Amino acid sequence: MNLFDFFKRENETKTKQPARQSVAVKDWTNDLAVNLALTKGLYHNSYPGLKLAGGLAYAPIAVPVWFMGLPVPGIEKDHVMEPWVDHIMRRFSTDMKQIHVQSHRDGTIWIWPKWSTKANEVVWEFIQDDTITDIIRDLDTGEVVQMFTKENIMIATAEGKRESIERHRDFTKSRVIITYRGAIPAGLKDVTRKNPLGILPIPFANNADSEDVRGSSDYERILPDLKNYHDIDLAWSTMLAKFSVKMVQEGTADIKTWLDNNGYESIADIDIAKIDFIYNIKDKESTKFEFPDRAHEAYKEKLKNIFRKIVEESGVPEIAWGLKTEGNRASVEESMDVLIKYVEDKRMQKNEPYQTLFYATLQLYAQVNFIKDVPQVEVKWNKMDSVSDEVRSIIFRNFAQGAATLVQNAAVTKQRLFELWKNLYPETEDSEFEEFKKGLSDMGGHVQWTRLDYTESMDLQDLNRDEA
Repeated sequence: MNLFDFFKRENETKTKQPARQSVAVKDWTNDLAVNLALTKGLYHNSYPGLKLAGGLAYAPIAVPVWFMGLPVPGIEKDHVMEPWVDHIMRRFSTDMKQIHVQSHRDGTIWIWPKWSTKANEVVWEFIQDDTITDIIRDLDTGEVVQMFTKENIMIATAEGKRESIERHRDFTKSRVIITYRGAIPAGLKDVTRKNPLGILPIPFANNADSEDVRGSSDYERILPDLKNYHDIDLAWSTMLAKFSVKMVQEGTADIKTWLDNNGYESIADIDIAKIDFIYNIKDKESTKFEFPDRAHEAYKEKLKNIFRKIVEESGVPEIAWGLKTEGNRASVEESMDVLIKYVEDKRMQKNEPYQTLFYATLQLYAQVNFIKDVPQVEVKWNKMDSVSDEVRSIIFRNFAQGAATLVQNAAVTKQRLFELWKNLYPETEDSEFEEFKKGLSDMGGHVQWTRLDYTESMDLQDLNRDEA
């Protein structure tokens, strides 16, 4: 009997193995373009080919937004427009957070303040940067004097069908021309409207070069390493999934006798996962099982190396990533300084566009309320005594999200966390430390309570009643 007859069952057909392919590495990072689809996909961890690095793509955008807080339009005290300042903060606080997220993530977000007759209210329209087709500048001053946009909009027709049409807009300081193309439904007509404020959509540009109105995404520097992290993690997982335990039988000359001794008819009958006993009758026969127990070390070390690169390139210190740090290269004090400076830089980039946006918004409210005097606006960050309790709670909540990453990482004491709060919110008094510390303890107790199971929480309730 031929030796290879034992390697297959009688009812199995012999299959030919495909030719072995040569191993080659393709640099997929050259094919990645930083656009809206990629940046949104990274942030929400939905972009194909990068999902295993999605957890590392969240912190560089979210952390500075948590600690930045909100800008407050400062005007002269007791001015008639003061109630509208508070109204702006209550109405647009959520929009402000989105401005920060989208400008950092996508590079640039454009805001168009306008009066909506349907809502009977000022609205801030978000215009995505990829819809801006042309920007015209004045040759002498370099000022942007005209903009063109092109957007695909899905509408419902009178027959109940959904149609996609194009909306083209031409912005100048005097008017806005709106034209439509495609299957335009009845009643939707091209229109030219007056631009009452005389301003164009306002760009919130992230890390923009001098004189540029468009910025760049915070993902620009770390994108190749995010792709590399995904590919290495995928290769590691694939190796572990495919390389199951291998059985090695040595010193066996008479395979049929060995199979008979161990209760097998064919080598194809051997199920390595179910083996609990092997009978070797000859002195030279031996059985061992092999698994690449250290093959994963190279992958593990490479992922650590890539993570360190991503942290260093992002500008966000490791203590703020919400992960257990290993071998942190900087002290907590140095990391705190880096974080504070990074947040301050993000704030400074937005001072000028916020000043324009706040002033334009106050102008719109002044026009509809017949107020002639619109005061100059100064942007102040997190000015607690100038906002309502509702807005103040939003600022605190954002900061708490960022502080939670530091606390979970065991990176700061309560005193250092309070110092961080003071650096970011200079109006804080030293006398507030005890109240701040108590709030942290209450927050920690609540988190611990929510992690208890039902029986533990009932025992704790009984203990608290007994002590009372």
